[in-house]
Amino acid sequence: MRIPLLSAVALLALLAPGIAGTGGTTVQYTPPAQPGDIYTVIDFARAAGVAQPTTIAEAMGSRHRSLTVVPRYSCAETTPAGVVVRFRHFTPDSALFTITTTGTIVRAPYQGPLPIETLHRCYQLVS
Repeated sequence: MRIPLLSAVALLALLAPGIAGTGGTTVQYTPPAQPGDIYTVIDFARAAGVAQPTTIAEAMGSRHRSLTVVPRYSCAETTPAGVVVRFRHFTPDSALFTITTTGTIVRAPYQGPLPIETLHRCYQLVS
């Protein structure tokens, strides 16, 4: 009787960190060695079909930024809805860019023109 109980406790101990998790997604990107804007498209985190405030953390070299974006009231139950994050790459180097979010990354970081999602009324451009 003790062995099955011990096995169940061991199994839960192994699964609990994966179930609880941070709920975050991390992506890394190495930009070209030229200045420009790096864009990432992120959909809001959702609970019961409603968009939730989403946390975003960015890091590149010694530059770090963390913010929480709240969905617009009119877009809370609309899909898709999210943010287009712009990070300015000022120097001509290839420092690693890391972005972590509680939302869903729809378009991975890239350096180039504005993504088409900026035209959608339920996507917010965040700089």
